[in-house]
Amino acid sequence: MDQFLLSVIAFLIVLGPLIIIHEIGHFVACRLVGVTVLEFGIGLPPRALKLFERNGTQFTLNWLPLGGFVRPLGEDFVRPLSPDATEAEKKAYTQYQTELEAVGKKSKQPIRGVMDVGPWQRMLFLVAGAGMNFIGAIVILTLTAMIGIPSPAPVVAGFSPTSPAASAGFKFGDVVVAVNGVAVKDSQAVEEALNANNSKPVVVTIERSGEKRDLTINPTEKSFSPKQSPMVLGVSPDSPAAGVFEEGDVILSINGKAVSLNDSLLKAVQENAGTPTKVIIYRNGEQKEVEVTPRKDPPQGQGPIGISLAQLTYNLTYGISVLDSTNSAITQLPLGEAIPYGFERTGFILRQLIEFPVELVRGLRTIQEARPVSIVGITQIGTQALTRSLETREPHWILNFAALISIALGFTNLLPIPGFDGGRILFVFVEILRGKPMNPEREGMIHFVGLMIILGLFVILVINDVVNPIGQVIR
Repeated sequence: MDQFLLSVIAFLIVLGPLIIIHEIGHFVACRLVGVTVLEFGIGLPPRALKLFERNGTQFTLNWLPLGGFVRPLGEDFVRPLSPDATEAEKKAYTQYQTELEAVGKKSKQPIRGVMDVGPWQRMLFLVAGAGMNFIGAIVILTLTAMIGIPSPAPVVAGFSPTSPAASAGFKFGDVVVAVNGVAVKDSQAVEEALNANNSKPVVVTIERSGEKRDLTINPTEKSFSPKQSPMVLGVSPDSPAAGVFEEGDVILSINGKAVSLNDSLLKAVQENAGTPTKVIIYRNGEQKEVEVTPRKDPPQGQGPIGISLAQLTYNLTYGISVLDSTNSAITQLPLGEAIPYGFERTGFILRQLIEFPVELVRGLRTIQEARPVSIVGITQIGTQALTRSLETREPHWILNFAALISIALGFTNLLPIPGFDGGRILFVFVEILRGKPMNPEREGMIHFVGLMIILGLFVILVINDVVNPIGQVIR
């Protein structure tokens, strides 16, 4: 299928509905607290056409396909109107109701502006958009679980040659079944079980070539390996890495210097561009030395060597790294199990978003992972997810992506930034503390400046995503 057509489809089936879901949250909350809704817009102005009118609200289609909006009485998109402007809108809406009644359409809406309700009611209106995105993610992930999700299997992805794990006899690809007799379902459960043993000997049950066996790890005081090391996920054809690296290789050092997935690896590779470079890797339980010559001017979408990487995090007590396998059997969960999965998975993704800045500062995340993306970049990743779902006939790729974007959309809107819902919530808190609202003109100016900055950043991100497209993320 044509790549452009896939991008359009990805946008329409992911971003479009999620934005509308967000605005539906605001719309329903307005109705619940009794605030008049003048317009529900799909896209941003200027208006293309009026779709229909229902209960006094105009539903419109607008020319800029970059979102949507709910315009309650007494508010101009993200800023409250002055009392005089609000009164003028009330008179105009009263006239509009009269015109509707003249043609036999009676509006059921009360005439009430945003500032006519209390601060806690306005808080509900502002939070409802993000809340609906979180609910939408739970529903999407619940349906995903019922349709079919991969059953993650914790697999040994690496261990230091001098570690207790190596002495215990582990091999790359061993599937971890249990720790001290307690079954583990994913890599996180393995890590928690190892940490719970408090540096004591631990019995790990693994499955290898269809057979189960118990391996005992006896920790020592010796330092085993760096906490993090990069593992090769893929090798680009016709690149310097082709024929040198293999999927699953763990990179330990470059020209004798230990590296990790963050800037140290990238810096080492760039410093050796055009020069034969010795790389120590860990492959299938053995340490090997390979040689590669990084390119000075790699083609678009590739790095100097031509490999994609994942970050391994080692348990330093036992010297082992476990990842969840990506080639797992598809499991369909019944509704009773799918609903808890939807809640748990949504909470997990939300925690990751909250913890990401802290991990970035601590060096546990790379600058590349922190790259902000625009609607163009999101669509590029969505296209990859849609392509993978079509190729594998497994809907969970595109559905999981939709859930992630829904959560990210809700989370971002709650940030205390002027122009966002979170910025407006901040002003409501200030109003509660002061006992009176801020001057509408002053608050409006702050939101306007915030919006201008956001739009400027949006343009920069769009240009960056067009000039430097997002590389392969969905594998």
